[in-house]
Amino acid sequence: MSRNLNIIIILLALLPIALYIIWQPQLNKVSQFDIIPQDKISLIDYSYHILDDYYMENETNINLTLLDKEEQNMNYNILFITLLTNGTVRGCQSGSTPRNDENRLSLDIQEAIRESIEDDRFGGPLQKEELSDTRIMFTFLYNISWLYNTSFTFLKNNIELGIHAIEIMVNNTPIIFKESVPISNNYDLEYLLERLCNKASLNKECYINDNIDMYRYDTLTFMGDRAENITDLYRYNILINMDDINNDMIYDRLLLAHDWFIHTIKHDDLLLEYLYYPSEDTYSLDNNHIRQLASLWSITELNSFLKNNKTNNLINTTLTYYLEFLNSTETFSYLTINNESKLANNAFLILSLLNTPGYPNQEYLLEQLANGILSLQYDNGSYHTYFFSERNTGIDYYPGEAMLSLMKLYHYNENESYLESVKKGFSYYRDYWRNNKNNAFITWHTQTYKLLYDQTQDAEIASFIFEMNDWVIDTYQMQSSKYPDEIGGFPLYYPTFTTSVFLEGINDAYTVAVAENDSFHMQKYKEAIRLGIRFVLQTQYTEENSFYLENETRAIGGFRTSLTENSIRIDNTQHGVMALMKTYGNNIFLD
Repeated sequence: MSRNLNIIIILLALLPIALYIIWQPQLNKVSQFDIIPQDKISLIDYSYHILDDYYMENETNINLTLLDKEEQNMNYNILFITLLTNGTVRGCQSGSTPRNDENRLSLDIQEAIRESIEDDRFGGPLQKEELSDTRIMFTFLYNISWLYNTSFTFLKNNIELGIHAIEIMVNNTPIIFKESVPISNNYDLEYLLERLCNKASLNKECYINDNIDMYRYDTLTFMGDRAENITDLYRYNILINMDDINNDMIYDRLLLAHDWFIHTIKHDDLLLEYLYYPSEDTYSLDNNHIRQLASLWSITELNSFLKNNKTNNLINTTLTYYLEFLNSTETFSYLTINNESKLANNAFLILSLLNTPGYPNQEYLLEQLANGILSLQYDNGSYHTYFFSERNTGIDYYPGEAMLSLMKLYHYNENESYLESVKKGFSYYRDYWRNNKNNAFITWHTQTYKLLYDQTQDAEIASFIFEMNDWVIDTYQMQSSKYPDEIGGFPLYYPTFTTSVFLEGINDAYTVAVAENDSFHMQKYKEAIRLGIRFVLQTQYTEENSFYLENETRAIGGFRTSLTENSIRIDNTQHGVMALMKTYGNNIFLD
């Protein structure tokens, strides 16, 4: 009896999978779906005919043959059309023509456009005077798949934000979110599912209800204007072709980032806003002073790179603000902010002051802050990470930042005590990392040891630089993915803005490989940088990919947190510009 019961239990467990296999062929799956550029132009042109015809006093009949038979036979599940005016959605509706109608595509376009014009969810119906500024977006949903398991873990593994549209069926009525919804609204998957349930007037966890069927679609999206300019969208963004990247493009993107910093200055205290949410057009009240200081350093570097003084006021204002927190003993100085005196504060102040000649008491401040770093070094070469505290956190960040500032300062004034401190630190931290391998450590120490290598030409230093960067590339970089926008990003499976962090170090590892005439590492690091920079550029807001934002000015030039999280934190842009400047200087895309 027990054996039969076990068999029944197993069969019941396999039932959803069996139903899935049986049901899938009935869902009109399409293995491939693509539209050639000329057909996209035809679809956009036809749509403008429909759009303009709606407003004509004497109604005309649009000739369905404007679309040829091949275009009419596109095998898709659902077509959505979105009307956008000056970057704002003014309407979004789908067609509902039966699949067997030979004029299905034309009729779907007509229905979707006319319904979108009258869609009053986005500020009322589209007005005639808005026509000249209206762009038309097509979103084809295809390859429908039944999600037979609606546990959150399963859905997380089977729904890719920005790639898949999702649907729940309620009383034979489909409730759908296009792939653009999580991107434009900055929703994670959990909140996306809750909002979908809310749209269906159900409780927020309706998707786990046995009576709810959920489906997933692949999507193809593009938009066009009256001049027949077609923009293909992938994850509601624009894929960048590697062949299109060159130093001119990188330079232009650095100019955008420079302007982003200027647009991010607060009006009250003239400091930088810390975190911006483009979907809500709001700034966070949170702050992080180390990231503020690190961003200040990147701005001083960018100022020097661009030979531009437009951020001079921001630099001086920020330096003056933070120096108000300066404390001094007879021999050294340090900053105390919110009752904490972190080693990293000294490091980033030194790095920023080095790029600000003429700042009052610059030489004295540099010496005092450096002495503060030296005071925290133990005989074994390690650095304590807080002044006057037993706390010793941030070990993978702060010592590397501190040693980098000492090497930069040594390059400035050739004070041997700074060089000797870093040499002693190198021996300790090489052993530390080998016993505590992690990615946070690598970029700061690589940048430090590149400068140490420049001074010593020590092959052991070069070898350790290669050891760290080989490990981080092999372990964390997305070398391949079924989603092309992820390729090149760090870390694996969910690449983010931290890609720029790693590229700062890999760029310096590349220069050491060149100095060592190490062709293997030159090629390895060059390829990693090329892939990584392409990823980074795709996370930067530009005029072309910010069309859906309420306030483009605040976003353009900034770098998103990830491909799916569109918030912009100041260190996203800090690391983005540092990686781009180093890549430009290394001429990675010159050939």
